[in-house]
Amino acid sequence: MKRIVFILMLFITTPVLSVWGVDSTPLTKKEKKEAELEKQYQLNKYMLENKDFVLQADYLENKYGHRFIVNRSINFVAVDSTIAVIQVGSDAARLGANGVGGVTAKGNITRWKLKENKKQRTFYLSMSVMTSIGIYDLQFTIGPSENSSALLTGLTAGQLTFDGELLPHSESSVYEGESY
Repeated sequence: MKRIVFILMLFITTPVLSVWGVDSTPLTKKEKKEAELEKQYQLNKYMLENKDFVLQADYLENKYGHRFIVNRSINFVAVDSTIAVIQVGSDAARLGANGVGGVTAKGNITRWKLKENKKQRTFYLSMSVMTSIGIYDLQFTIGPSENSSALLTGLTAGQLTFDGELLPHSESSVYEGESY
């Protein structure tokens, strides 16, 4: 009798589990990676469309191609609606006008041009920021992963590239120094 009840329960629950979408086959590594890339792509799209993100730099690169490892909490580009903050700092010295051994430029975003490549899941953002110490152009390249870069140019001949992770403001951990 117990055997008949068990067999009946097995036949009753099997169709129910398939209706609920329970799949016993685990995702392959490729499928997991694809799902993770899609999730990050959608997050990047959301942050860019809402103008709410921080690029925390792990590296700074000058116009000669020299790369320097930097502290990501004091070297960043932050965008919050119509305001942008560009900051460069140093752990070695707490000197400087911003209090973190560098410069902090905070100002209004005057130009915003966003291009999306859906096939490659990438974004290209071009923006200008007008601050009290100058006008800066930023060219962002945002890939399907968390790694991104921003090329900073100004009125002078120099340039600086921020390489790091693009995060929502709520997940970032940056310290903003004093701006001019």
